[in-house]
Amino acid sequence: MNWTLRSEEQIEEQSPEEIINILLRNRGITDIDSFLNPSPEHFYDPFLLNNVREASERIISAIENRKKILIYGDYDADGISAISLLLTTFRKLNAEVEYYIPHRLEEGYGLSEAGIRKAADSGVNLIITVDCGTNAVEEIKLASDLGMEMIITDHHTPEKENPCDIIINPKLSPDYPYKELAGVGVAFKLSLGLEKMSNLSQNFLFWNLDLVALGTVADVMPLTGENRVIVTLGLKIMNERKRPGINALLDLAGHKGKIKAHHIGFVLGPRINAMGRLTEAREAVELLTTQNKIKARELAGILEKQNRERRKIQERIMKEAFRITTDKGIPLHENGIVLSDPGWHEGIVGIVASKIKETYYRPTILIAENDDICKGSGRSISEINIMETIEECKDYLEDFGGHPQACGISIKKENIKDFRNAFNTAVGLKLKGKNLEPELTIDSLLSIHPINKELIKKMDQLAPFGIGNRIPIFATFNLEVTTTPKIVGKNHLRFTVKEGNNILPAIAFSQGEKLDLLKKYSRIDIAYSPFIDDWRGEPTLKVHDIRGSNLV
Repeated sequence: MNWTLRSEEQIEEQSPEEIINILLRNRGITDIDSFLNPSPEHFYDPFLLNNVREASERIISAIENRKKILIYGDYDADGISAISLLLTTFRKLNAEVEYYIPHRLEEGYGLSEAGIRKAADSGVNLIITVDCGTNAVEEIKLASDLGMEMIITDHHTPEKENPCDIIINPKLSPDYPYKELAGVGVAFKLSLGLEKMSNLSQNFLFWNLDLVALGTVADVMPLTGENRVIVTLGLKIMNERKRPGINALLDLAGHKGKIKAHHIGFVLGPRINAMGRLTEAREAVELLTTQNKIKARELAGILEKQNRERRKIQERIMKEAFRITTDKGIPLHENGIVLSDPGWHEGIVGIVASKIKETYYRPTILIAENDDICKGSGRSISEINIMETIEECKDYLEDFGGHPQACGISIKKENIKDFRNAFNTAVGLKLKGKNLEPELTIDSLLSIHPINKELIKKMDQLAPFGIGNRIPIFATFNLEVTTTPKIVGKNHLRFTVKEGNNILPAIAFSQGEKLDLLKKYSRIDIAYSPFIDDWRGEPTLKVHDIRGSNLV
């Protein structure tokens, strides 16, 4: 990895408080109090977001006139969380409300003609979308032709002129200070608008911030600004263990301790997403909205089973994809990677694309081939906005959408080869011959002397950690390796390092291939994050990268 230092300052023997202040300063955080103590006071006025007031008025009118409301959402964890939030909110307002989630394999992402027609046939008067709809021009026109009103709430990048008269999207709201809300974050702002114009309790909404945190982290949104407030408060609610569905999922996963953002991303999110990837996602909404503990356990069991099946499919596709990249030497001569196969599952290819992107540090798109229209998912690196890139290749696509770092595409089978070439060329022009390697941002150089439980506890004040607020990473040079390194668990590398009289255990997760490096060098440079080992109860270094020391 390419190590980039935020500061050349070497931390030696400072107190934990001083180290935290150095971290905040190096990260450019000036409003320290609001950063360390997020509170509801830091939420922006929902009416700063375009059309929240108009949407709230229309929804309240629909409820008062007993109009039938349909919440139409995406099948991923963000969409499912947003549906669950609005469903809970509308039920509290005694609305006549139902929800609809399209089947990924049968209808695809977002608003579909089939879904719109089903809504009309069931007597729906008002459709409210969550986490979708910004670019669904034809479907919005169809809903209007069928006599239904529509409110769009979404956070995706606008690519088309939208005919809907009420659309809530921070990317279409110039005066709204924060543009990075998840789909569920936008739904939460609408709920706050409803609270201000009805008898809905603000306290009730805040007790549902666990849903907003869930969707925000699972959708890999930046944990900055208003998202940081949402996730911090949402995790506090989640740790109160009031929601039976979340508790049941955690129990089946074997997690008993404190819930952190990491557990949303790697425990809860994948299990909720698994339903929408493989089948219908209604059970996930029922899980998140039920107050019945027995029902929650039953539903959690269904999600757990689907997640195990998802893992099996993912492992197979991953082996096949890496075999293709190895056999063809793809990373050596391609700037952007596009792989396809008729045996791949369109609900899983995005996860595998992410793994390939991380391994080769190239923007990657994987396509599940069909006889006619094929579906693909892409993941990108920080240097490349994948949405801008595929916009340049859109002549080969039937449809596309997404974020700067993730996309979904529809493409005819006969166009895949030409799209692959065009994508590779477009990425190459954007990179202009740059030698790609993953970037690792180091907060500061640090002696290991001050690393102890008190410092690690203080570092937790900077949480939640994620995109935009990475866990602090330090670097220490010329450490002595004092024990024989060994592989433990699933390719994890465990060893011990020494500086002066200080000795600390270290573990490099999934980096067993660096065993030979440690055997070659008696002294090393490492980039790491200190943490408390749950098993040993002692400070340990989680190693992100290892280099042979040039100081030997």
